[in-house]
Amino acid sequence: MKSGFGGPRKIPRRPATSSPGRRRRGIYAAAGGLAAVVIAAVALASNLGGKGGPEPAPAEGARWRPPSATGTYQLPAGAVSRVEGVLVSALIASARAQLVRGQVTRPEKLPPPAPKLRSGGRPEVMFICAEYWSPCAAERWALVMALSKFGTFTTLKGTTSSATGTSPKTPTFSFYGATYSSNYLTLVTDELETNTDVGGGEYPLLQPPTTQEMTMMNTWDRAPYTTVKTSLPFAYIGGRFLLTTAQYDASAISQMSFQAAARVMSSGTDPVSRHAEAAAGYLVADFCALTRDQPARACHQAPPSLTGITASPGK
Repeated sequence: MKSGFGGPRKIPRRPATSSPGRRRRGIYAAAGGLAAVVIAAVALASNLGGKGGPEPAPAEGARWRPPSATGTYQLPAGAVSRVEGVLVSALIASARAQLVRGQVTRPEKLPPPAPKLRSGGRPEVMFICAEYWSPCAAERWALVMALSKFGTFTTLKGTTSSATGTSPKTPTFSFYGATYSSNYLTLVTDELETNTDVGGGEYPLLQPPTTQEMTMMNTWDRAPYTTVKTSLPFAYIGGRFLLTTAQYDASAISQMSFQAAARVMSSGTDPVSRHAEAAAGYLVADFCALTRDQPARACHQAPPSLTGITASPGK
C-alpha cells in the first residue's frame, strides 16, 4: 500500500507469523504466495522457542483475517508529543557523548552491494519486531523520537512487552495499525506476535514477514552483523544501515505506566533517557544520510561522524 510523495501512508499490515524467542531465530526462505509464507513462519516459530502447536495455514483461497493486537491501549493525552518533542540537539548531544562511552549500539553500515530499499519514491525503513519482546519495546522509543523529525505519526497506541521474561511489562508504542506520513522516508513495520502469553511462552501470531523481508533477514541477520541467526529487533534502513539488536537497555522503565515512562524517557536527566536519546541521535544521522540531509532543520545538526559503523570481522 503506497502513497504519493509526501502523502499519508498506512503502515502495511500482514498476516500471522511465528514466535521470535529470546533473541534467537532461524528464518527459512519462503516461496511465493501466502501459504508458503505461513509455512515458513511456522518453521520460524519452532526455531524461536515457541512451545505451542503450529498455527495452521489458511485453506487455499480462504480470506485471511488478522487477529486483534491484544494488549494495546489509547495513549494518555500529551504522551506522544512529549516524546516527539525531544529536541534534535538533545538527541545529537547524547549520541556524541556515546561515541566515547560506547553504551549505546550504533546501526552498522551495509556493504555497497546491499540492495537499496525504496517505496513511495522515498528511502524505506523496514522494522521487524514482536510486541511481546522487551528489546523491541526499547527500540520503538528511539524510533519514534527519530522518525518524528522526518514526518508525523498518527493513531499510535500504547502496549507493553510480555508480563513474563526479561524486563516484563516494558511500556512502549505499538506500530500495529499506525500511520506515518513523511516527505522524506517510508516506514514499513511488521509486528510478529502480540504481547499476550496464551500459555507456555506462546504468543498469538500477528503479522508474517513478506518474502522480501524474509530474504533480507536470511541475508543480513547473520555474522558479521549479529552473532546469532537471527535476532530481533531487525531494521533494514534503506539498504545503507542495519540493526539486529536493540540499541540500549530500557529495563529501568519496566512495569511503569506509559505516562510515567514517557516523562522519564523525555527527561534527558537519567541514564535510560540519555541512552534512548543517543539511540535516536544515531538513527537521525543515518536517516539524514538516506535523505541527502533533508529536512535541513534536523539534518544540519547531525554530523557524519554519527552515521553507522562497519561491522568488525568475526563480530
